[in-house]
Amino acid sequence: MPALLVVLVLLASGCAPGGSRSDGIPTADAPFTLTAFDVGQGDAFLLRADGATVLVDTGEPDADVVRLLRSEGVERLDALIITHAHLDHVGGAPDVLASLPVGVVWMHPVPAVDDVVPEYARTLEEARRRGVPVRGPPAGARVAIGALHLDVLGPPPGRPYAWTGSERNNTSIVVRASVDGAGSVLLAGEVEREAQADLLASRADALRVDVLVVPHHGSRTSDPAFLAATRARTAVLSVGAGNRHGHPHAETLTALERAGMRLHRTDRDGTVRIAVRHG
Repeated sequence: MPALLVVLVLLASGCAPGGSRSDGIPTADAPFTLTAFDVGQGDAFLLRADGATVLVDTGEPDADVVRLLRSEGVERLDALIITHAHLDHVGGAPDVLASLPVGVVWMHPVPAVDDVVPEYARTLEEARRRGVPVRGPPAGARVAIGALHLDVLGPPPGRPYAWTGSERNNTSIVVRASVDGAGSVLLAGEVEREAQADLLASRADALRVDVLVVPHHGSRTSDPAFLAATRARTAVLSVGAGNRHGHPHAETLTALERAGMRLHRTDRDGTVRIAVRHG
């Protein structure tokens, strides 16, 4: 596995240039960090700010995300967000719940007609067993965890994407995470062009961020206009080396380059940690 790539500020596990809290949460030198774990063809992103530790997606079951979290000094999560119920996003969730205290799980129910991976049901069962609430936050919700603000931009209520090629991708939970005085990140799971068009039409103001987590592992299902609308300076792409899907697609890479974003990729850089900052 490639070595850890540290962007903008060096933060070794449990220490920082200007000191850190005993729980490893960055303070003055990096009040807000995003860690993109190298989990192969999947997603697992750690958000950390003063008083907040949140994991967004968990990779596949063999990604061993619990070990990765512990390597970062994480002993509990305030929230576990599962953007949608594909294996490369929900696969490690049962183990996370079984291994670490978790404050709440964000995960939307899937339609009864939809086939889902066993890990989805195992996540619900493990959360029930541990007494962890499971919520499906509606679009428009705003939740503060310590210094971290989580704004839910999607999906809309009901089944607005039942007609699309991938309802499950398009109904990914879309979150804008921010810390006052630091910066902002957009995490959009695997939303495709249909959901992206709705976000552009209804929440274009909220799409502007400092760091973009590229949707759907850089698939060609992203609209270049959506990527450009974020005006992000930095883009992070979680993708497996030599994956069978052909991710990332050249069209999406070109769109990111034209938008002027500096791109970091887990398939080339390994785990990436970014200090999220304005300007």
